[in-house]
Amino acid sequence: MIPRLRTWLSQFIYTPNTIRYRVEWRRLRDALRLVGPVDHLFDGGAGSGEFARKALAEGWVRRVTALEYDAGNFACLRAKLGADPRVEMCQGSLLEIPYADASFDLVQSTQVIEHIEDHETAARELIRVLKPGGYAIITVPHPPEPFPNDGHVREGYTEADLRALFEPLGCVLKHTDYCLTRGTVERMLAVEKLPLHGLFVPVALVDAEKHQSRAERQADTPFGILALFQKVR
Repeated sequence: MIPRLRTWLSQFIYTPNTIRYRVEWRRLRDALRLVGPVDHLFDGGAGSGEFARKALAEGWVRRVTALEYDAGNFACLRAKLGADPRVEMCQGSLLEIPYADASFDLVQSTQVIEHIEDHETAARELIRVLKPGGYAIITVPHPPEPFPNDGHVREGYTEADLRALFEPLGCVLKHTDYCLTRGTVERMLAVEKLPLHGLFVPVALVDAEKHQSRAERQADTPFGILALFQKVR
């Protein structure tokens, strides 16, 4: 009951996570439209499983294998998706993914590799388990960083940075997009100063980018970037 209540509240109540889920999911959904429905998704660094849940609920994927390193996040993932027979869960690291080469039709990793010092190995592992012709959806911070993030080992990635990381692995960039724009981040910072860090504020009021075009988001100093790659060899 508690995980379902938390999921329901996340649609309406502001926290730093709920606003990210709201604005980033729109960009992930656009990328999934370009890919089309697939059978098996690998979610590397799945966190609480919110994006995997949404991908299943909307029919973009039929099965999910979710890997999460952090014990607290893994407990949340298990609470949210552990009863779903379409989901396999594994606690482990992107630096050593415990699955065979070419196991998945689609891989995604959302706001994860900026936490990993050896991001080259993490990227190589993600692409290793992807089938040839399959797609990788990667989201990461985009510089400049608007506030300190102690868990980040780098400020963020530009499109050029992501190309340099994934193209040598046999991938071609098919699409980029942006989220967490300056307008949204400024509202986040303002709301965080309120009592209870703005927990009583409707999350929709913090979303300044719902009606922006891709070009407008890119021009509005975004703090998030999405890249869609296809594995061609």
